[in-house]
Amino acid sequence: MSGTLDVRVCKLGEKNQVDELRELIKKTTIKELTTALKARLPRSDCINFWNYLLLACDVNNAETREKRFACVQCFLEGLRTIEMSYKLSVDLITRLHQDLPSFSSDELNWILEHCVDDMRAGDAKCVAWKDLLPETLLVLITKPRLVINGIAMAGNELRDSTVRNLCTMRWPSSILTPIADMFSTLKLNNGERLTVLNKFSGALQDLSPMELPALCYQLFSMCQSATQLIIPLLALEKYFYRNYYKRLFSDMSSNSTDFDSIDNYSDKELREAEETVLHHLNYCTMYLLNEQHISIMLRNFLYMPDVILTPFMLSAIISMTSVNRDPESARPSSCILLPFLRNVIKHNEDERTLADHSVWCRDTLQRQQVDLHQVFTVLIDQNKDGKDVITPGLVHLAFTLLKAQNSPKLNTLAITFLTKFIRRRFMFGQGIIKRIAEWMVVDQVQNQFSECLTMLSVADTYTVSECLETITDVMEDFLWLPGEQSMRMMNFILPLLKLSNRVRDALIEVLRKAMTKDLRIRRMAIFGFCMILKQLNNSNSVRPSQNASSFCTQHNISGYSMMTQSSLGSRSNPQRNFDMLTLEIIGILRSCFDQQLEIRRTLYENLQRAVELNAKLVPHVLQFVDFHLRSFFDTPPADQVGDDLDTRFNINYEQLIGSNDDYAELKDNLGCLVQFVSYCLAIFERVPSGCDVREMRRLLTLCIQRLVANRLSLEDTVAPATHLKCARIQQELNLIEGLISHSLLTSKPNNDDIKHVLPLFKQHQKLLKGLHGLADSSKKSQKQSKSNTNDSNLTVNVSVSTAKLKDICKHPENIWDLNILERLLHVLHDDLVPFATAENTSQLRSYEPLVRYVLEITAQKVKAIREEPDYKQLSFSKRTLKLLTDITKVIYERCIRRLPDLWRDFDLESAALAAHCFMECIRTAHETFAKRFKEFVKGFDMAIVNRSKEVTYVLQGVLDQFMKEEDSNDNPAEALSTDRNGAKLPVYLMESLEILYDHIGYGERATIDSYTWLLEFCQSWEVRNPEMGIVHRVLFAQRQKTHSGLFFDAVARQLGHVLGNQNDDNVNQESDLGLKTLDMNTTASCLQYIYAVVQKQLEDVDYFINKANNLKYKCNIVPETDRVYYRGNLETLEGSICTQLILITRTVLELTNVCIPLGSHMDGLMKLLIQLYTCLKNLARHYLVGYSADSSNGMSNKFEQLLRNVGKPLPANIYQLISYVEYNILDDHSKEPAAKRKPQVERAKVLRETRLIPKVILAIENFNKHIILLSKKAKTNDRLANYLHFGAVRDFNIKSGDLKAVIERTYSHSSQIEVSDSNLENVEDDEDQEEEQQEPASEDEHDSNVEESAEVEEEQPPPPKKQQETTRKALRRRRVPNEDAEESQPKRRRGRPTKK
Repeated sequence: MSGTLDVRVCKLGEKNQVDELRELIKKTTIKELTTALKARLPRSDCINFWNYLLLACDVNNAETREKRFACVQCFLEGLRTIEMSYKLSVDLITRLHQDLPSFSSDELNWILEHCVDDMRAGDAKCVAWKDLLPETLLVLITKPRLVINGIAMAGNELRDSTVRNLCTMRWPSSILTPIADMFSTLKLNNGERLTVLNKFSGALQDLSPMELPALCYQLFSMCQSATQLIIPLLALEKYFYRNYYKRLFSDMSSNSTDFDSIDNYSDKELREAEETVLHHLNYCTMYLLNEQHISIMLRNFLYMPDVILTPFMLSAIISMTSVNRDPESARPSSCILLPFLRNVIKHNEDERTLADHSVWCRDTLQRQQVDLHQVFTVLIDQNKDGKDVITPGLVHLAFTLLKAQNSPKLNTLAITFLTKFIRRRFMFGQGIIKRIAEWMVVDQVQNQFSECLTMLSVADTYTVSECLETITDVMEDFLWLPGEQSMRMMNFILPLLKLSNRVRDALIEVLRKAMTKDLRIRRMAIFGFCMILKQLNNSNSVRPSQNASSFCTQHNISGYSMMTQSSLGSRSNPQRNFDMLTLEIIGILRSCFDQQLEIRRTLYENLQRAVELNAKLVPHVLQFVDFHLRSFFDTPPADQVGDDLDTRFNINYEQLIGSNDDYAELKDNLGCLVQFVSYCLAIFERVPSGCDVREMRRLLTLCIQRLVANRLSLEDTVAPATHLKCARIQQELNLIEGLISHSLLTSKPNNDDIKHVLPLFKQHQKLLKGLHGLADSSKKSQKQSKSNTNDSNLTVNVSVSTAKLKDICKHPENIWDLNILERLLHVLHDDLVPFATAENTSQLRSYEPLVRYVLEITAQKVKAIREEPDYKQLSFSKRTLKLLTDITKVIYERCIRRLPDLWRDFDLESAALAAHCFMECIRTAHETFAKRFKEFVKGFDMAIVNRSKEVTYVLQGVLDQFMKEEDSNDNPAEALSTDRNGAKLPVYLMESLEILYDHIGYGERATIDSYTWLLEFCQSWEVRNPEMGIVHRVLFAQRQKTHSGLFFDAVARQLGHVLGNQNDDNVNQESDLGLKTLDMNTTASCLQYIYAVVQKQLEDVDYFINKANNLKYKCNIVPETDRVYYRGNLETLEGSICTQLILITRTVLELTNVCIPLGSHMDGLMKLLIQLYTCLKNLARHYLVGYSADSSNGMSNKFEQLLRNVGKPLPANIYQLISYVEYNILDDHSKEPAAKRKPQVERAKVLRETRLIPKVILAIENFNKHIILLSKKAKTNDRLANYLHFGAVRDFNIKSGDLKAVIERTYSHSSQIEVSDSNLENVEDDEDQEEEQQEPASEDEHDSNVEESAEVEEEQPPPPKKQQETTRKALRRRRVPNEDAEESQPKRRRGRPTKK
């Protein structure tokens, strides 16, 4: 019967015989219908029977409606028990949707409850409810009134109740995706959508990676704003970090891996799930959210790098950038999210710095900073596998970091990332290199682009060498770019020269053209040619020949005979290619000998560097320079005459100096040439072949002998000074320096060349003294000329010529380099020297002028390293670092460790110079080689090897010894600090300690010991030199690094004891620190240091307030399970901020009670007050935003304690301080006689000293306003507002024109009105104000504050005259009188006298 029934229903339905079909249904019982339906459900054609069955039901017939509902019940029950395809179930449910409006409320409610029961069952195979429940709710919403389970309600109420019940019920993890699909079809409001997303965020943590992408697609589709989107993103970040990245980072940080651990999911599954999730994220947000929407939301996480800088969050944000979605057409400059990520990365690096230098910041930061190198390594490895979802955006993020100005840390991160990325994904190399090269040429001020190309060239030379077109374009730009810019850009080409002959030949052609340009470009060409020579060897020197039959690598070499070319170009010569190319380049450089001094010195310097790095160049370079060197000496050849003192020997100064009446033109520097040749000869001695150097050695030896024997005529140093005479003296000084270099380089234990150093130096000192005498005589002649002449034109001419002589009579620059200075230091300070005997060096070590001069020059040269141009790339030079380390080691071992003996037994000036030189070495290593500073310290401090004290302890001991001797001297006039050099010595040592302390980690023992020693030092010794106030800066820095708590308020209290307090009643009676170093000599510097410390602390607090704002936002969007944890973190952070502000306010409270001198010190305090109240206002705004009186995230007790500390006491001190400032200004003016007073000057001083007072008052009032708002919002009965100090109106403006018109009208109408003298004075004051209104408005505001006592209702008259006389001290100290005294004092009149 059942089979017959369904067939008959289908046939009637197909024939569209609706009436017959309805009659059939009426005659059929419910049991028969349900039986037929159950039998038909598993079949694929059940949809036809179901359609005709619903069509046959007459909605106007109660019996038919009952049968229909029974069939629906049977159908829904069958969905639970009968297996059918997903498509069939969807079709059946969709057909049922059409008839839902015709169902009664009870029937719809039953369907709704049935769907909810199916959800609770959690059967993943039965999910038809996800399509039926939303449609049922939509139908119920339209019902005006419902009775559900005996309760009457509206449709909207039922809908809201159902949604709430769905959100509170437990969702089985197996059906999370269908639930999300269901909610996406429901029309949820924003609050409901946030609730649903939060619940999903907590539930998805238990899903497998295979189930995650489908659910994420539903969640992303559900999000309609960026605020909603961040909720699932945070949950996904937690999921992937917990299941994948946490273990990955742990393995990267350790050398071992736990192979026995069994993870729930494989790495491949997790990575594939993450890639799919990112794809869905990009697809779902592409047309819904733009970058501006996302950036507005992400601003709430700007100060939370630990949230943003994770691999998943970075990938998610980058995937939504326009440059990642459309890398071909999108403009990187219009991208908003990449600058946001740059700022977050900058904050992460700033947090690392904060943690290193402040124990409070270290404790307040609740987790370690993100290791971006690890994060970028993970992202690069993921891209290496071919998963390019975020590759374009990731590269543009690196570009954004690279283009960041004045951010070397960000630039370094970008360079490191690009280096690793190109190694793994070399197919992107050419595009990246082309883009960076374009920026390098366009933005020449920024150095990071050339540095990046250099690092890429070194790390992946083959990839860079393939970018020939880009490299050629850059080299062509060298012909018009400034020379120094071109030299800086040229460094990235250097590694390519070993691999690519095409790059080398193209560079040679460009440099050949540059040799005909202006001076700066020619210097660049010389630098480039010498750079090529450094890299040359026989394997990379082949030049393409123009003729296939040619046996030479090139056809013409300037300046060399065809025989030389043929011999060098012979195929039997193994170095044929190297020799020919070297001769070609040297032939081009030969023209430099006919050019300016700058060109020649550039040639000597760069050729010397090339020879040091490539010793095979020496024979060719010596032949190249041989004739040039001989041209400066006039002496017969060695084969014509013997070498004795009677042989003619002169120096051709005509070739060195071109004289004129007005100036002397320097053509060459013989000293530099001699030193360059000496280096070449010293290198040539290692492999003496390929060149005859006997004549050059003979010339240098003859020159040394003549100078030592005083047989070489030197320039006379007798006045008058002329340009030619001064120029010759400078040439002779440099020549002697070059000959000393030659003696040091050729010195060996088996010769006596080192003996020549001392007599040569004495000649040097004689000439130098004569040059100083000429300079002094020029000054005297200038004074005499001015006094003896009355002609103004003649006076001008004399002064101009004398100024030129003064410039040319200055000390010439010393030509010694670090290598020469290192050898000199070894000779002067080491007991055993490998290149000289002890007998020959003993005489040098005992000569004090030589020791002092070498130390002085060493300090200058070491300091010059920091000032060298960028194109020299000294920060990457291993040779320079080694020389600096060796010099520091000699000075440290032989001078610093024995410094007390040095100033006692040898010379105090030498000891001070040694300390200065050591300080310059430390500072240069700190600034130039910051990344390798610890390696530098280990290079000169052998404490670990020798098991001795470390360098910091040694310097501390030397300082203690110095202060002991200083303190033990009974005669102050004979103290060490009275000497100019002795006063500087401890300053140099303290500056060295400051740098060394900065590189000691906060976890090392030496950090605590350093603070202990500094505090003891300041409590034990008095300092007479104001420059020693630097010890307070070091003490404050170490205090912040090692300790927290009260400290700086005690320093401020001691400042009050030294400078005086404004009100002794407000002085805290607690004992101060007892710093003996804090006296009148050091108060000025100590004030600035303590200002800087408090300002830095306030900046840190401001940063953490922003961090607290971000954390509060996060607390509102995380799931309920995590909310308690994050609220606990927020409360801890807020308590730490309030505690730090309490300490800061105590320090500021003490400072505002100190009689601080007017000027920069008072301005610094005013700026500090403005910054403090701005920070307090920001904290009040933090509590004000999102605060509710009954919520658990209210204010802490520490905030109320902060208000008690800052509310009334601090403003009272500030108003007292304002009175102190005004009183001292006016008191200074009143001391001068009326005839000598200058109103304009006095007015400018008043405006200058009081310009910050209105800003301080405004900051206080802004803070008070926010506290009042917070008190009202918290409903605390104004308890918070009662902590505040409210000031009165301090000034007002009177319209003087209107007032004058009223007075005149009054006089005209009545003569009985009398005007008091005081009113007339006020009228005159107002007239003066009317005249001064042409001045800026800010000046009027300041002026009104200065004349406060004449305009306020409660004015404060000055103390009596007797009291004024007793209080006028050198520091303008003033004690504020009490209120009783003010009432008894006469009123102070500020206006002008009454005109009669």
